[in-house]
Amino acid sequence: MRLYRPRVISTHDRASRADFSRTDPAVVALLDERWARRFGVLPLCLDDGALLVATSNPLDLDAERAVAFATGHRVRWAEAPAAEIAQQIARWYPEVGTRAEPAALPVEVQHLGFDSSSRERTADESASAIQLVDQLLAEGIQAGASDIHIEPEEQGIAVRHRIDGVLRQSRLLARALAPSLVSRVKILSGLDIADRMRPQDGRARIAVRGTVVDLRVSTLPASHGEKIVVRVLDASTGLRTLDAIGFADADVTRIRSLLDQREGLVLVTGPTGSGKTTTLYAALREVQARGVNVVTVEDPIEYRLPGIVQVQVHEKAGLTFGAALRSIMRQDPDVILVGEIRDRETAEIAIQAALTGHLVLSTLHTNDAASAIARLVDIGAASYQIATAVKGVVAQRLVRRLCAACAGTGCRECGDVGYRGRRAIAEILVASPEFERRVAAGAPPESVAEAARANGCIPLWESGLALVRRGETSIDELRRVAAEPARQVMEPPAAARPVEGPTRIGWTSARSGAVSGALRAQLLAAASTLSGQVEIVQLGAATPGGAPESTTPAEGTAPRPLDAVVTLAALGNPGHASLELPEWCVSPTRPPLVVALAPEGATGEHLRLLGHDANVVLPATTHGRVVLATVLALLRWRGG
Repeated sequence: MRLYRPRVISTHDRASRADFSRTDPAVVALLDERWARRFGVLPLCLDDGALLVATSNPLDLDAERAVAFATGHRVRWAEAPAAEIAQQIARWYPEVGTRAEPAALPVEVQHLGFDSSSRERTADESASAIQLVDQLLAEGIQAGASDIHIEPEEQGIAVRHRIDGVLRQSRLLARALAPSLVSRVKILSGLDIADRMRPQDGRARIAVRGTVVDLRVSTLPASHGEKIVVRVLDASTGLRTLDAIGFADADVTRIRSLLDQREGLVLVTGPTGSGKTTTLYAALREVQARGVNVVTVEDPIEYRLPGIVQVQVHEKAGLTFGAALRSIMRQDPDVILVGEIRDRETAEIAIQAALTGHLVLSTLHTNDAASAIARLVDIGAASYQIATAVKGVVAQRLVRRLCAACAGTGCRECGDVGYRGRRAIAEILVASPEFERRVAAGAPPESVAEAARANGCIPLWESGLALVRRGETSIDELRRVAAEPARQVMEPPAAARPVEGPTRIGWTSARSGAVSGALRAQLLAAASTLSGQVEIVQLGAATPGGAPESTTPAEGTAPRPLDAVVTLAALGNPGHASLELPEWCVSPTRPPLVVALAPEGATGEHLRLLGHDANVVLPATTHGRVVLATVLALLRWRGG
């Protein structure tokens, strides 16, 4: 009887010819040198989800299994002579003393802080599981991931990294590795490996290339097995100063003015992952220099701060936020950090502490600064106490920066995503007498926000839009993290405003040439047919072919603001979409209607920015007569 039939391994007989010109250095780095030399193989590239590997023996099943396990990819062979493969291995895996890229060296992961029971249990583990977990952790940490997701799926075990706030697929492992992989992570973080039906949380501490990193581990039973999420807490990157977080200079100044308060409540708001904890720790480092007693109550403690007493909440033992705060008040604190205000008890004690001479820092989950006040009211705090206690609210988000190496097009430096690194945008509300009056009166968030803007608070969207105009991020990234303010569309008033004299329409162009000159001439011609009912006012220098007109009213005449402005935008920097008008052109009670003409070749981002600054966007190919008719129709509709 024949034990092996040809059809069992027939798929390997169809191995293609290896093309070493397709060798990808990043793919070569997936396979450790010792495996490449042991089996005489070389990874070439990723092809349709499979790892294309050069070999002289496509029937070597042991080599196929070993390479698949070591790389986490399905293997497809490409055949080449053994001598040629040996030459390529010598090229891509040089001797250690001559290796050009240190990243190709094995990464040493040291496990710190184990107890004796953990050490005993690791003796029964397989070495392959230990090495695999070490490799996954080292890859995630070196990639700059804030979280490492290990998710069992129907096809295998997906490993994903959250980098700059966005999940990226790293690799796909075989499902057979799930039990040993989960057990190894549980042992590493001190969890119960026998309990697979309940969620568990643990901590671990490792050192990667000499850098100590804390890990917060969470397991969750799912349909295909236990999912693991590892939060990476690297103190070298997590403990930053306010200047290093990326706030605008004006925002840093306003935040420091809040920290200069000797008493009161300062809140930091935003969704999970918006950098609230990092901002609070940076604030603590600022106030710690005063020589004050700082105590924190957190759940969990993410970073250990020297010189600061940190209390971990333990609800099963009765140590809640409220209970911890009561005890802290008897510890002579100057500054108190409350990880999060979750309930009425915590809110009342935090406000009471703020009213009795303590500076209290805390977080809330709200979308903007003004909504934090409404949230405190919903929790059960009294409006009159909130008005007196709250000194400021910082609502923040983290936006990804456009990659400096490729200007957002995608390159090897940024992993082909177009972004690299993040910086903060903020909406900073500073208390004022009018703010306190409205809060005490129970005013809605819209009214509170209006009082904040009158005191210099810049909305989140406007803060992010400033970065877009400077080319530091994109409008799509801003929309991902912050809500674009909705435009209010209202019916025209019952009685239209009486028109004093002709309708005044300003014309300005950010470009020169035939298109600009033709559009201006068409507007003037169309206006001349209306018997003096429309006046075209040139703003700035005249376009070629037309005489310049004054941008200011004649001396001795009373200036009348413009009813509308038509502007021809330019290609290039989207920031050119912004329109700045002389003061005499703009009525303090009724801004002019703005119609922007987008040039041919304008990008989607350019059009979106134009749409933000203008009421209407039309193509630059629109005839001037149609533009004028559109402007007059819109003015009549809004009662102008």
